Amino acid sequence: MVVIGEPKKAVVGKPLPSDHKLIEGLGSTETILKQFREHRERSQRLAAMVPELTQKYPDQWAALTEKGKLLVAPTRAELRVKFEELDTRPGTNAIEFLDTNPLPWAL
Repeated sequence: MVVIGEPKKAVVGKPLPSDHKLIEGLGSTETILKQFREHRERSQRLAAMVPELTQKYPDQWAALTEKGKLLVAPTRAELRVKFEELDTRPGTNAIEFLDTNPLPWAL
């Protein structure tokens, strides 16, 4: 990519006030931060399980729900059905593909 001339100044908006409809729908700032921390911890737990799960369930999808339940399915569509059966909230599950032949990060 070639940039000619001065780069444009980044536009940064103001943070949404805590009483904004979007923020109210998500909960308080503390609630949102707590949910982010919990998701990060869930993702780390699942990542630690990936080598063992890949041996047991090669080339399938695995998820760890917010209640700690492990789900495994051959396709994302089938995994989604399992989420719906458990009535899990979208975005709360840590999800990994158990790839037996992953591409290298650098070529």
